[in-house]
Amino acid sequence: MFQTVNNNYATITAETNKGKVLTLSSAATSPYKCNLGVKKTDIDLFINQRSTGNNILKFEIEYFTGAQHGKGSSTAHQRFGLYDKNDALVQFTFQSITGNVNAQCKDQTKLIYLDNNPNNNPNHHPTIPFNTWVTFIVYLDYNNKKAYFQTPYFNTVAVSDFLINSTSTNLIDDFKPSVLLLSFSSDVNTTQVFTKFDNIKITALKNVPPEVLSTTNFLSEKFNLFPNPASDIVNITNSENMIVNKVDVYDVTGKFINTQKFSNESEIKLKVEALNSGTYLLHLHVNEGIAVKKLIKK
Repeated sequence: MFQTVNNNYATITAETNKGKVLTLSSAATSPYKCNLGVKKTDIDLFINQRSTGNNILKFEIEYFTGAQHGKGSSTAHQRFGLYDKNDALVQFTFQSITGNVNAQCKDQTKLIYLDNNPNNNPNHHPTIPFNTWVTFIVYLDYNNKKAYFQTPYFNTVAVSDFLINSTSTNLIDDFKPSVLLLSFSSDVNTTQVFTKFDNIKITALKNVPPEVLSTTNFLSEKFNLFPNPASDIVNITNSENMIVNKVDVYDVTGKFINTQKFSNESEIKLKVEALNSGTYLLHLHVNEGIAVKKLIKK
């Protein structure tokens, strides 16, 4: 059962073509600096019941953006995500004035561009329409300290580091989610505030699905691998002289194999002679993000 935050209101309402949904709503006229929300606690008790080795948490949620609220320099935003006992493990933020949407995860200081910032614009902010249902999915990979944000609206998978500052040898038990929080806040007088949520699920998996790992994003298209298939060395180049900081190698099940680091190089030679024959996914870390390329080892 959900608990209300700050004595605001959450109800189960009927939604056309969806059945029953969770609705957050304020009074008919919201007070200045309205803050409403609900939370579900004790999620960690369910995480404890997962099968051994299922250390990938898949969090998915359907979210209704609601009407536009506020204007000018005012702030109104909706946030939802999973939290441990201290702060957010993963959090989505929708700006109710501009329609901007972004995500964050623990120990990653940069905002995550859910559409992968296709034009590489430093001032870029992806947007989604008002009064629209949107599905958000994230895979928290506790084994490899990665988070994969799958957004069907943008048809993208954005990859981020996760828990990289921790030295724990048992990350999922030390940083498992304990609270699901859904909230709305605004610093402006506005008409009634409401937002809706549906199909909230948390699933423990053994691996990140291969189709998520292999999803092509805008960065991937800028990189070339040759030869491919390869036996000992793979040359990696890109069309925009992007600097490669490191390459993480995974097999197609999502198992981490190794990391090779580089220094200020836009064209690199990746050593693959130690890999067994098969298919691998290379995560190329550049300043602009992470590109995923498929490699076949002879």
